Amino acid sequence: LGLDLIDLTLEARGAPNRDNLLQLITLFRELERPFLFHCKSGADRAGMASAVYKLVIENAPVAEAKQMLSLKYIHLKWTKTGILGYFLDIYGARTAKSEIAFEDWLRDEYDPQALSDGFKNGRKIPS
Repeated sequence: LGLDLIDLTLEARGAPNRDNLLQLITLFRELERPFLFHCKSGADRAGMASAVYKLVIENAPVAEAKQMLSLKYIHLKWTKTGILGYFLDIYGARTAKSEIAFEDWLRDEYDPQALSDGFKNGRKIPS
């Protein structure tokens, strides 16, 4: 059908991998449109990819991007996959302090271990 297949690993039940998300952002900038992004269930990893697209390519606010990880798309935030929404909550809390582009935050400030620890310890959002 003339389609190119690009395989990129994304986490559904763990802290997102910085390098993989940066690679995803690069792909979004380079891919010919239209394109299709899909994961096994189409709920969590595809939802995260869609949220990243909205944040970086469409420059959407975090609240709008976070809608890509919702029950509407069968993302179940009370399960282990809820860490993806928590990831966006942490970024949202950071931007409430002062503006920082998602890609800059991801590259310079994102701490996957702190995210995992915070998620396991009740999903508290740092102030």
